[in-house]
Amino acid sequence: MTATSSNLRDFRAYGRLEAFNAVLIPSLATYFGWTHNFASGAVLVLANLGVFIGLLVGTLYWLALADRVNGNASPMDGALRIASASQRPMLVMIVAATIGLIAMVAARGWSLSAIVSAIVTALAGLEYVNYYHVQLQHFDNASDWRRLRDGRGFRQAHLARDLAKWRRSR
Repeated sequence: MTATSSNLRDFRAYGRLEAFNAVLIPSLATYFGWTHNFASGAVLVLANLGVFIGLLVGTLYWLALADRVNGNASPMDGALRIASASQRPMLVMIVAATIGLIAMVAARGWSLSAIVSAIVTALAGLEYVNYYHVQLQHFDNASDWRRLRDGRGFRQAHLARDLAKWRRSR
């Protein structure tokens, strides 16, 4: 990958944005969705943990990618190690939050806590897919947008490609 100051700035900006969201989203979700019902609270905690892990993985990956583009590849190994170790726990939390949410809505109907938990669980699921499988974000890069618009589908996620290569080398 060829380094340009705009590429480096974008990767660092992605990392900073993910870090900001890792704090913001669970905080807002807790503020608006917290309930004193143990089961509903547990679902919200699981959803928050799932989205937090995804955003933390994204933060570490984009910052390490910025370093790699700038000639320092060493942070990438740590970022990929954490991403690899986080993949299954994140998926388990998303699945558990989804099951808990379905049970909560079936038992009590929709409440503000259930709506907030559903939104955060969906965000966590989208983060999971976006980092570990296919790139869902296409609005910030003209070539990605053209690829999607022209019907050539989604690209494999940047982290997924680097993680596969890293896992093969181990």
